[in-house]
Amino acid sequence: MSRLEQRKAHVIAQLEATNDEHVVAAVEETLAGNAHYALTREQRRQLDASLERYLRGEAKTHTPEQAKARARKAARG
Repeated sequence: MSRLEQRKAHVIAQLEATNDEHVVAAVEETLAGNAHYALTREQRRQLDASLERYLRGEAKTHTPEQAKARARKAARG
């Protein structure tokens, strides 16, 4: 079984195991090509400003490991 086939099987198993209507609806919308969320103008402006800072080399970046550690620390309070 290829890596892609394994991933697809995993997603299918997750869908079969869920009883959350919102999860199923989100997957349906995504597969239909519809985003199930939209950014506000302010969110888009903030995202664009953040990208510009990053492209200029002014933004602090984190490795995936650092990002996970920061998220866990923030979740603990």
